[in-house]
Amino acid sequence: MTTTFTKITGVGFIILSVLRLTPFMNATGKWLLYISIAAFFLILYDLLEFIVECIWIKKGLMLSKFLFSLRSIFLGCAVIAIIVLPNIKINISVKEVNTFSDAFTLISLGIAITLIGFKTEKEQSILYNRRREIDNEVREFLNSIEGQNIINEHIEKLRIENTQQINNLNANSK
Repeated sequence: MTTTFTKITGVGFIILSVLRLTPFMNATGKWLLYISIAAFFLILYDLLEFIVECIWIKKGLMLSKFLFSLRSIFLGCAVIAIIVLPNIKINISVKEVNTFSDAFTLISLGIAITLIGFKTEKEQSILYNRRREIDNEVREFLNSIEGQNIINEHIEKLRIENTQQINNLNANSK
């Protein structure tokens, strides 16, 4: 359910950004600030989820309940930023609104890019470890008696095929 919410929210932000470029939508600076704050909470949750998973997986702990609670808190904060904050009278200047909006946008973008790097590094490490495990299993199999028998059978098969090809070439050349 929450992945569906996240996908819909992401698509919603993309649609809003496209509409912002058209005359169909006139977004105020404060509204964009609230959207930036909501995006900040969403990416901050993603970062914390990544950190918690890395720590807890190393310790071998289950984390579904904790992450569900954490997700609910951050999604709740994002919803509050979009729905509640616009209805609260906040008296700040346009310059401050733009400064805060830019700050939240830039920090969210920075976290997102950094997180992409960490996740890519983690995936590459997992793939490398899997490849190394498979290589070790293959090496162990090839060094076993059964593996040696299969190799010897294959070599014998290739030797017979090569001998037949040589005999055929000799017969054709006469």
